[in-house]
Amino acid sequence: MTARARVAGLTALLAAGSVALQSAWIGGFPAVTGRRAAIAVVLAVLFALGERFVVLLPVRRGSHTLSLSEIPTVVGLMLLPPGLVALARLGGGLIGLTVFRRQRGGKLAFNLALYLTQVTVAALGLRLLAGSSDPLRPLGWAGTFAGTFTADLISIVAISAVIAIHDDSVQWRRLAVADVRELLQLPFVLVTTALGLVTAIVVREAWPAFVLLAVLALTVHQVFRSYAQQTQGHAQVEAVYRFTRTLGGSPDADQVCRLVLGQVRDLVRAETAELVLADDANPVRIRLSGAEAYEMTGFDVDGETWWGPALGGQPVLLPGTGMAVPVALEDATGALVVTGTLPDLAAHTGEHLRLLEALGAHAGVALTNARLLERLRHAGLHDTLTGLPNRLSLLDALGKAVGQAPDGQVVGVLLLDLDRFQEINDALGHAVGDRVLREIGRRIEDRFGGRATVARLGGDEFGLIVPAARDRDEVLEIAHELHRAVAEVIEVGDLTVTTPASVGVCVAPGHGTDPDRLLQRADVAMYAAKHARSGVRVYRAEDDRNTPRRLAMLADLRTAVERGLIEVAYQPKVDPASGRVLGAEVLSRWFRADGPVAPDEFIPLAERSGLIRPLTRHVLETALAACAGWRRDGHELTVAVNLSPQMLADQALAGEVRDALRRHGLPAAALTLEITETGIMADPSGSAVTLAALRAIGVKLSIDDFGTGHSSLGRLADLAIDEVKIDKSFVRDVLAHPGRRAVTEAALHLGRALDLLVVAEGVETREELDYLRAAGCGAVQGYYLSRPLPPADFTAWLVTQAALTA
Repeated sequence: MTARARVAGLTALLAAGSVALQSAWIGGFPAVTGRRAAIAVVLAVLFALGERFVVLLPVRRGSHTLSLSEIPTVVGLMLLPPGLVALARLGGGLIGLTVFRRQRGGKLAFNLALYLTQVTVAALGLRLLAGSSDPLRPLGWAGTFAGTFTADLISIVAISAVIAIHDDSVQWRRLAVADVRELLQLPFVLVTTALGLVTAIVVREAWPAFVLLAVLALTVHQVFRSYAQQTQGHAQVEAVYRFTRTLGGSPDADQVCRLVLGQVRDLVRAETAELVLADDANPVRIRLSGAEAYEMTGFDVDGETWWGPALGGQPVLLPGTGMAVPVALEDATGALVVTGTLPDLAAHTGEHLRLLEALGAHAGVALTNARLLERLRHAGLHDTLTGLPNRLSLLDALGKAVGQAPDGQVVGVLLLDLDRFQEINDALGHAVGDRVLREIGRRIEDRFGGRATVARLGGDEFGLIVPAARDRDEVLEIAHELHRAVAEVIEVGDLTVTTPASVGVCVAPGHGTDPDRLLQRADVAMYAAKHARSGVRVYRAEDDRNTPRRLAMLADLRTAVERGLIEVAYQPKVDPASGRVLGAEVLSRWFRADGPVAPDEFIPLAERSGLIRPLTRHVLETALAACAGWRRDGHELTVAVNLSPQMLADQALAGEVRDALRRHGLPAAALTLEITETGIMADPSGSAVTLAALRAIGVKLSIDDFGTGHSSLGRLADLAIDEVKIDKSFVRDVLAHPGRRAVTEAALHLGRALDLLVVAEGVETREELDYLRAAGCGAVQGYYLSRPLPPADFTAWLVTQAALTA
């Protein structure tokens, strides 16, 4: 759950609890008379004006807002029912927060819920101590003070909780202690509550004196404001002193860095703090956001324009963005950068910039003394996301392993690439993708770190160096173990994902001794494993020879997709009982200058290169145009188009399909989208969202190659599909193989149970057709009926078949 969602939950909890207390214990919301309404309106105006005169007292990562709102709150509780006071507080607060403090969205909702809670708690304190007696008597005074102090404490706790949600539990414990120790001693609540009681008495006895009390209240506000400014000034001086002492007492660079960023972020009241070190050889950014510090290397210094002047020695202040000041280091250009502000601060000012300059000067000395640059050189050899060695480290380890390998032993090089990682990023976001990569890196390091050097090479690629193996077979055993380990499920919050991978293997000295060449050959083997879908593959010379052809094919495929040169063929789907043609499956065909390319070769290439989306859109448009033409000629057919698993992550897919159907004047039921069983099971939750959107517009959904994957029948039932297609491997020679016949009959029973159309692929003989007809199969396709045909040939075949059927 995101921080925004948790804050929304806290907001709802405060509001619901307050409404429940108002209704059950305090008396609910009575009828409103004219006098009560007038008083409520006046109170609402006072509450709104109260947002104009506030004093903010920052305390660590939290802050306490001191305002005059206790005065109209107390007056209201003395003169009106609590429910009406609450309505006035909400109305006035809404106007004041939006007009004077420019609050919107979740922040506005939270503050309004907090105001409602404060009024409710204050009313409850008055009710519990004063009961039904006169609230302006001493017992009522005690109840009023108890209620306002309790409401103030709840406000502290709620604000601390919001900051803790954005930071971490340790921050929450620290905030709670600091607030209780420092804020409850403030006399402001005592003074404003007393003024509220006096105001209520005056209003009841001599209401014109209210003007004098208003002057007194504004004077008190000004006194406290001056006191708060003076206190904050002294607090900043003391904080800078503590800052320098803390940094001077720690020789550890990691600890110094965290202390710098943490205290800088607190003192200037920013959301994030960054230390930028623009060393020419290895620029590094270290960011503290929430509870975690992240390191980023290899970025483009010149591309970060807004804080760039700070690297040249000039401080930068952009109120809507952040601040940056130079940091003097021994042999690198540095900058201290903060972005965002805490909820109590509208924007950073020149005062904050001067404070940040002072902190940056002290930080530069501390970081230089702690040998931060040594740490940065180390970071240049490690991946910032996973903490594993990077490609440079892996090559260094490989060179040492090859040079130090004992006689008779080999060095293994394993290169691993996740097969469907882009789908995780597209469907779940890069934050989830990063968590998956960190988990994969941790898992590989835990299982193989004692036997191999584990590195992340970038993106979704990992590498392993086995420094001393008995022979190639031992390296291959490790590769298969690696493949199984990565394929295990990963839990990311409430989600469960799987990340199948392809592993390429080569060994030294058999495949060479040059580190760069060995890594390149492992990459070739990995790509061959991915293409063959074999999981693991050892480098072969013929794989390397295919590399130029693969690169040329990729360039040609891109041109073919962009120019719409991919052709389509149609294979009929026929009702075996009547012989009536039900529709056609659309199949892609690509003809290069040197001959046709099999779909099993160019479809995976399109998926890997990102061309599968434009290719699918082209095929879809072509198929719908053909279907519209058949229907105009009197053939009420449907078309079935195959979807790559990657397309299930495309949130715009349903809208594009709907628009394409409208362009061609086709009903949604004329289109069937076929998805492989394995593709759905790779991400059932993400697939279900896209499939539900497609189903909502009326498109039919089919599970292709049914029985070849490893799925959950319960999950399939929940996907609301329309048909399943029995894979041709089960239909071929079905009469001679009891196992295939059992799977086919099971699919037919499943279809009847779930009210699905069952389509059998690969029908090649009369006996297979007769068997499927007798078994009650709903539709068949295969070479016995017709091969996939070009558009013109299919139309001619359709006319002939219609005549035969008639």
